[in-house]
Amino acid sequence: MELINSKYLIAPKSQSTTKPQSTKLKLFYTNDWHGTTDNLGGVLGAALHFDSSTQGKNLDTLKLCAGDSWSGANAKKNSFIVNLLNYMRFDASAVGNHELDAGAKAFSETISDTKHTKFLSINLHDSKNQKPSGVQSSIIKEVNGNRYGIIGLSPLDLKTVVTKERLGDLDVLNFDETVRVTQAEIDKLRSSGVNKIILLTHIGKDLDEKLASALDGVDIIVGGHSHNKIDGVSEGENLLRSKSGEPVIVLQTGQNAQGYGILNAEFSPEGLLVKVANSVIETNQVRSSVVDKIRDDEVGVSPQIATLKEVDAAPENRRVEPSAWTALVADSMRASLGTDIAIINSANIRKFPQVGKLTERDVEESAPMKNELMKVELTQEQIVNAIKNAASRTMSATDGYPGLLQCSGLNYTIDSNGNLLSLEILDKNSKPQKIDINNPSKDIKYTVAMDSFLAGGKEYPELVPATTLEKFNYDKDKTAIDLINTRTDKDGLIIKDDGRLKIVQTLQPQQKRSNTRNI
Repeated sequence: MELINSKYLIAPKSQSTTKPQSTKLKLFYTNDWHGTTDNLGGVLGAALHFDSSTQGKNLDTLKLCAGDSWSGANAKKNSFIVNLLNYMRFDASAVGNHELDAGAKAFSETISDTKHTKFLSINLHDSKNQKPSGVQSSIIKEVNGNRYGIIGLSPLDLKTVVTKERLGDLDVLNFDETVRVTQAEIDKLRSSGVNKIILLTHIGKDLDEKLASALDGVDIIVGGHSHNKIDGVSEGENLLRSKSGEPVIVLQTGQNAQGYGILNAEFSPEGLLVKVANSVIETNQVRSSVVDKIRDDEVGVSPQIATLKEVDAAPENRRVEPSAWTALVADSMRASLGTDIAIINSANIRKFPQVGKLTERDVEESAPMKNELMKVELTQEQIVNAIKNAASRTMSATDGYPGLLQCSGLNYTIDSNGNLLSLEILDKNSKPQKIDINNPSKDIKYTVAMDSFLAGGKEYPELVPATTLEKFNYDKDKTAIDLINTRTDKDGLIIKDDGRLKIVQTLQPQQKRSNTRNI
């Protein structure tokens, strides 16, 4: 266990000759499952082992989740995830953006029967300054007579990553207001005798670090949203200092249930951290027959539609790399809607199937957002500018935000600094026709398949259509299932990169990137 510099400790007020007792906490934590049920067997096994290995030991235990446990608007599946959180006895979860994918009312209905896990957010409110039903600002958890204050925070970019139609009148406070109300809640908890404070945040690592130095009284920040894997303890990296110089540890486990965290912490009698040891452990990502059985009982058995013989592995950062699976989904949109082109924002695809049985649920989990597909009309100039700006912004950002545009009916090449080098459109005979990227036409128009989120222009304003030709009440998961069902090779499906998006290296230094932003 790492000893935290003693100069930050406060001398005990007691004059007793008896040495006051410290408090030992063992914390199981996780974040950003995104409803990836294939990996949840590993988390379940780890949580059950945590319970058995800590039973009867002289220490406190907590289990905390920093939000985005599910993704998309499938009510049965989201209820299944909440039931898993309860079954694993998670004490609390932050309210992330994906908890609101189906809207505030649906979220409240999903958590209405929660038996154990509390959902927390101090900075989420509606136009009447009320929280969604079932959401609290904080809780006090008492373990072995020791009291822990746990406060939740929702993402500050909520209006960017959830559509207005689904959010309704829900909003989040800005950073300064979030700091103000969080500090007030900490002060309230401390005035009631709670001196060990944990924040469950879904705001991203950068803002967690900023938050740690802006507050007094917080000890642990369990974070999410930016998908960082923060292993170990490093002074100045994830062992930070509060506004008054007290130690604060910042934690996060990555995404998609690929890991979980164990923090061993020791507190002084005054509630200050004096020792910490932190590990992020990779989960067993072999599909669990137990989780599959529980899920199938609750959600229903999903039909198999194909057998994958070969498939490209999931990109390390799906925003900055070509994706064979995303290309197939784009092809399905273009074929189903009968358009010249189909466009997907890279971050929209959440799961990449593995070799073996492919079910309808696997496809649905890859595109869980339940946006509506649209057939629109865009000019050649709009398309060129959108691809240019997406590439430039994405390749110059350390987190790869907002992401490259993945397409069907288009081939393009960029360099590793985000400069568009060439662009071709496929004609009706699938022959590539070169487009003048330096002088694109304002008059030539193409029909384009995209979803309602992309058409909303929050991240790619160039793609806001002047003309919408048709709207459909389904998303790209349906078109992908339909396309695969028509494939004659579906009993030995091979999904490999076909080179429609190429990235060539330049001699200039490329930005170092990590997958540190959630969309």
